[in-house]
Amino acid sequence: MRLSAAHPSTSKKGQIPAIIWWTDFLIIALWAQELSGGLDFLSPGVLICLQTGQWWTALWMGALWVLVQEGGGNLVFGVSILFYSGMLVFFLLSKWLLEPENPLFIILFSLLLACWSWVVLSGAISFQELPARPYSPWSWIARQWAAYVFFWGTALLIYRRGGRNGRV
Repeated sequence: MRLSAAHPSTSKKGQIPAIIWWTDFLIIALWAQELSGGLDFLSPGVLICLQTGQWWTALWMGALWVLVQEGGGNLVFGVSILFYSGMLVFFLLSKWLLEPENPLFIILFSLLLACWSWVVLSGAISFQELPARPYSPWSWIARQWAAYVFFWGTALLIYRRGGRNGRV
């Protein structure tokens, strides 16, 4: 018989409450995105939710991230929706090949996601008839890939140690 009114998952010692964890994640991701010149740091949060099976949290977080990115960007509406939809489809297809908890999955899926991001952004730029980028996409893809691998891996490690405290 449980005498405490607190939910068992919220009373674990050393755990960060979910609302604080995800608020901190958002602040750090937006800060990193600003300092990096526009690299995406929000997607790993949705991927952590997908990896841990928190589908509802991934849904509302994906919707929030879309609003943040669409509202703060200067591209046509729908680029973030296309990106996150593709990310979800690729995640569901990729998890049949590798276990999502596998570090190799994080590395390979990050590369796929960096390439997908470039395709979506390039399509939006050409659709909007903005001046084309004169340089090769590979340096941008490599930087985005490194950002995904580092931020996703670090955030997942921290989440497993102290942030796994229910759903928001």
